[in-house]
Amino acid sequence: MHRASHATLGRCMYCLATRGPLTEEHLIPRSLGGRLTLRDAACEPCRRLTGRLEQATLAREFAVPKTLLALKRRRARGKGPSRLPPVILEGDAAATTLTAADFPRTFPLPVFERAGLLASADRTTAPPSSGTVACTLALGSPTRRNVAATLPLADPPAYGYAIAKWAYALAVAEHGLHAHDMQPLRDLLLGRRDDVFAFVGNEAAGQAAARNALHEASLHEVDGWVTLRLALFAAAGMRPYEVVIARLAATGA
Repeated sequence: MHRASHATLGRCMYCLATRGPLTEEHLIPRSLGGRLTLRDAACEPCRRLTGRLEQATLAREFAVPKTLLALKRRRARGKGPSRLPPVILEGDAAATTLTAADFPRTFPLPVFERAGLLASADRTTAPPSSGTVACTLALGSPTRRNVAATLPLADPPAYGYAIAKWAYALAVAEHGLHAHDMQPLRDLLLGRRDDVFAFVGNEAAGQAAARNALHEASLHEVDGWVTLRLALFAAAGMRPYEVVIARLAATGA
């Protein structure tokens, strides 16, 4: 994704309030290489509320790619982590601290069944079964081929919430706040509903994204719904997420 700053929204993208100071919102977190932003897009209460689960997910499931991207920035600009986080390697039971040369370039990310609204399935009683995809970032040749271990997903709803938040921000940047009725998705992000996997899932197995960019996103119309295809870490081989944005508005004859 190329660096871009979209026009100001003039209201909070979550609660739609126009009063009070508004802050910038990244479409994908900067720590994951996101360079797209919405200006004056979130009020402070919503920024704190919507960022809580997102930050927890970034600290857990995205710890390895965050570290790798920070190492890349350090090589390019003299910045990056002063100390690498401990990481559990494939085949090990305990975490170990590695040098930058040995830090794993391969890490797992979770995949899920298709979003409930697209699969006509109830996803409220239990999270959908998930697997993982081994992703590899090409950031130089490590001294040894270390692979981060696949661990149980600590909080599936929190992970799904983060994916939903980024997809919503990307959809707002592309179509604005009022092109579709996105209130159900906003209700999810504001904690008014808890059926995150009604909105979030993965495309069918075998569908891969082009590896032209670190992340890729595109809007589609699928079975009466507006969806966003989020190829997170497309360059590393991750399967795209498919997020329901809104129901397509009925058209007159």
